[in-house]
Amino acid sequence: MLLTLRSVRWLGLSLFAFVLVTLAHQPLYAQSGSELYYYYQGARVPLTVNPGWVAVRFDASLSRTTRRSIAETTGDVANFDASAEMPVGGLVFVPLRAGRDPLAAAARFDERAGVQFASPVYDFKSAQLAETDEFLARFPVGMTDAEIAQINRANNVALVGALPHSDRVLILKPNAGEPRSARELANAYIEQGLAEFAEPNFVVRAARPVSPPPIASETMERTTNDPAFHLQWSLRNTQQFLGAISGADIKATEAWNLNQGALGIKIAVIDEGILASHPELSGKVQTGYNALNGGSNTSPKTNDHHGTAMAGIIAAHTDNGAGIAGICWFCQILPVKVAETDAYGNWVTTFSTLASGIDWAWQNGADVLNNSWTTVAPSDAVQLAIINARFGGRGGKGSTIVFASGNENASAVSFPASLNSYVIAVGASNWCDQRKAPINNPCNNNDSSWGSNYGAALDLVAPGEAIYTTCNGSQCTAGLYSYLSGTSLATPMVSGAAALLYAANGNLTPDQVQTLLQNGARDLSIAGRDNETGYGRLDLYRSLLALYNLKVKIKFVKKLFRPGEIIEYKIKYFNTGSSAMPNTELYVTVPARTTYVSSSPSFAFQGGSTYRLSLGALGANATGTVFFRVQVQPSAAGQAVTLNTNITGAFPESNTGDNAASKTALGIKRDVFLPRLVNTSP
Repeated sequence: MLLTLRSVRWLGLSLFAFVLVTLAHQPLYAQSGSELYYYYQGARVPLTVNPGWVAVRFDASLSRTTRRSIAETTGDVANFDASAEMPVGGLVFVPLRAGRDPLAAAARFDERAGVQFASPVYDFKSAQLAETDEFLARFPVGMTDAEIAQINRANNVALVGALPHSDRVLILKPNAGEPRSARELANAYIEQGLAEFAEPNFVVRAARPVSPPPIASETMERTTNDPAFHLQWSLRNTQQFLGAISGADIKATEAWNLNQGALGIKIAVIDEGILASHPELSGKVQTGYNALNGGSNTSPKTNDHHGTAMAGIIAAHTDNGAGIAGICWFCQILPVKVAETDAYGNWVTTFSTLASGIDWAWQNGADVLNNSWTTVAPSDAVQLAIINARFGGRGGKGSTIVFASGNENASAVSFPASLNSYVIAVGASNWCDQRKAPINNPCNNNDSSWGSNYGAALDLVAPGEAIYTTCNGSQCTAGLYSYLSGTSLATPMVSGAAALLYAANGNLTPDQVQTLLQNGARDLSIAGRDNETGYGRLDLYRSLLALYNLKVKIKFVKKLFRPGEIIEYKIKYFNTGSSAMPNTELYVTVPARTTYVSSSPSFAFQGGSTYRLSLGALGANATGTVFFRVQVQPSAAGQAVTLNTNITGAFPESNTGDNAASKTALGIKRDVFLPRLVNTSP
């Protein structure tokens, strides 16, 4: 019977070391090609080997000719010139001959001089994974450095270092000569109860959709001085493009009448870098973090355009007579580089890089974290970083974290969007206010190449097909701009909306922001939340309106008034919204057949029978009480006496039905009484 970690620590360090050595030599679970796995949240995640590739890390000093020679000597390689070099992790995906066993091929590569490491390639839904010679582990909070070092020595594991900006996550690797791979060691740490979590530091390779540009209709309307605003159907849909439905947009122009953003709001774009010199982003991109190398240079590679595109949707210079419009006019972009694109257009990163980038973002002031990506494969390290951002960001108020649902038309959103207890999961809608589906029809821009993932974890959708935005590199089809598609494009629309909400009220919590976005969304499909479109299509105007809600009540219990009586009304007012309402004013109309006497505080006479009280800015959840007094005139006898009041503010509200109140009573000529009954019986 194996001792638990807790019992070992209770017995003392010397016995602890003995048991560790014993555990380290326990046989691992057999892991044949059909039983390969890793752990996430304590459960096995099966891995499927791709039969066509093996991932190899050659010595960096070797020429391509030497690498080809090494590959060819294994006898496993089909055509080395068809290899795909990964920009992250130093791996080369080498194509295998038909019928070759990838596990055996990886083992043969491992034996060759000039090869540092080799791994099979795994198919994981729409992504590909490759092992590295590293794994990530988080040990129990009370475990000392000496105890961790003893565990590692017993398992022939070296400490590479702490994962930058993480919460107690370490990077480990097997020592030279250790027969077990990093993945097998990570599994052993879990199966032996040594760590809270341990997982391979996979290289993740994910494809992105390439969609056609839209076909213009005959009418192209412009409503701002940004020359290309009329191409941004997502902000204002006037049927610019063939098959579109007017009004199927996020209602940006209406929302900008309420709020246009604030310089103090930061949106972290966690992506492949941002072209800070792009004219639409000049002066908006702050010093960021390159999680690939730990530096601050977040410029993208020449043709890595994805991060620049996301930043433009969120915060491009607006109403400046050039280019396009951004959702949050005055917000700042915090660039976090976590990936690069390979020669085939696939997005490549690692679990450790993503976790470190997320942790850096919230630790450096990000109000909103935009994540237009999925790993597909789950990761404990990434999940931990997300949880820390959700609860630790913004000085403990928590940061809002937004994730793309994925582009596989799957009935479940991809990880990490699936973590919808902590993140907002965003799908894509088309210009007919439907979920973007892989259907070749006008509503979907005749683009059947991709569909938005959906399911129980989906929160809402936003436009995601043929989105015109900023660009850099050869992918740009119109200079510095291009049409792009995918749930990646829907995500920054929600991030920009969250930023506008924070600009209106910096005290909002992530839960409040999510509730405002969900409640404000325009319901699509069946009534209420559904798995196709979540709570509906993003409606920025309605979400902003919900920040403000004034209401008023009159409290008075009398039903009858006598002539000459002075009656006092108690008027209560409220702002039940989550943001202060500027320029709040309370109006009272003196009832007919009465005269004004006094009020506390004093109302100002406006003419006729109207009186006004200026309340100034009425804070969120603020309440107040005033008293208004009138005297009943003789002419009120037999007449209804009605006092009316209403409250107004600087901004529109989502519900104005409770902004007015009235109270009616009856005037009488004299007291009403019952005669006294005298008992005359003997």
